[in-house]
Amino acid sequence: MRLADLQAMFQAGVLAGAEDGARILESVKNSAQADRTTLFGVYVNAYRARLAEFLAADFPALRALIGEDAFDDLAAAYIEAQPSRERNARWYTTRLPDFLRESAQWRDDARAIDLASFERALTDAFDAPDAEPLAIDALGAFAPDQWPRLSFRFHPSLILLELETGTIATHEAAVERQEPPPRGEGRGHVAVWRADLDPVHCELEAGEFLALSLAMEGHAFGDICQMAAFRDAEEGSAERLAQMLTGWFQEGLVVAAAPREDD
Repeated sequence: MRLADLQAMFQAGVLAGAEDGARILESVKNSAQADRTTLFGVYVNAYRARLAEFLAADFPALRALIGEDAFDDLAAAYIEAQPSRERNARWYTTRLPDFLRESAQWRDDARAIDLASFERALTDAFDAPDAEPLAIDALGAFAPDQWPRLSFRFHPSLILLELETGTIATHEAAVERQEPPPRGEGRGHVAVWRADLDPVHCELEAGEFLALSLAMEGHAFGDICQMAAFRDAEEGSAERLAQMLTGWFQEGLVVAAAPREDD
């Protein structure tokens, strides 16, 4: 048997588990200390233990919320359903929030799903590509008649989430190893991004969440003002959006601005 074939068989056996990987046992010799089933089981258990460690490291607040036993069961189910296919272990845990949504056991637990989504966003923001923030003074280069057509590009780490109210407080309690607060009512909005090499977050009002979502989709400033005015049915929407825009620049979220060409 070629080495490559043996390696492929060994990998398949580890992924299948100690019981289902019996074929590889034909190529494993007993030792004076243990039989080949035990020896092969060491690799299987070590593989799964490392994946479980990755999950615990990326979702510590979720682990604290649902408890160690429930998290261990969740990790085992995830590992069974999601064999590692990435060379970089960083990406292995990415689908856990989606797995919760798809799981019959967890799909109705919005609190756990949203907490996992928030923790994943923190990790994704930390690992996102970098970009140089645009100084707000750059807006002075645009003529007044260009402002309605201005569109903006945002920092690659910026992520917008809609979460159950109280998710942030639950995360903070878990980080501080305190009892989680009572569940909130309704849904809220959160922005997550990286600042000074660390992930940060900010809860947003519904109006700013809508405006920022539209801006991230490439809508022009004038169109966003019109949508906001229609939504709020009140005057002053343009001024409020200008204040929001100033805040986006101050937080280093905007990395480019340019007038959109007429369609």
